[in-house]
Amino acid sequence: MERKEFHAKVMFYMMCKSLEEIAKVDEDFQDEIEEFEAKIQWNIVDFKGALVFDKGKYSFEMDYEIEDPDVIFTINDVDTALEMFSGKIDGPSAYMSGDLQIEGNLQDAMMYGSLSDYIAEYLDPIRQTE
Repeated sequence: MERKEFHAKVMFYMMCKSLEEIAKVDEDFQDEIEEFEAKIQWNIVDFKGALVFDKGKYSFEMDYEIEDPDVIFTINDVDTALEMFSGKIDGPSAYMSGDLQIEGNLQDAMMYGSLSDYIAEYLDPIRQTE
């Protein structure tokens, strides 16, 4: 795995782990995922990750391909992945430019997108200290 791809993988892990920690402490986030059920597969350049939302519970697995995902997000360009995971571009912009492909249930994809906003809310103050 090249250095950039490794950085993207670490940033993806941080995003997934951040959601896990947010789910433990943020009551608004907990309310949002209370009824959400979705299996989400990410295929990013040369690695994969799976996220599962199951009525108030959230888990993720790195280097894993989930069976029968509801949504599949695919990014084939490492620079796009780095920009997305660092907050330089958002999912809708990447999708509209064709850099992010989405297959499956678009309603679940949009719900996941709104949940990803929680990550930005927590991480933006940290990013601004750089």
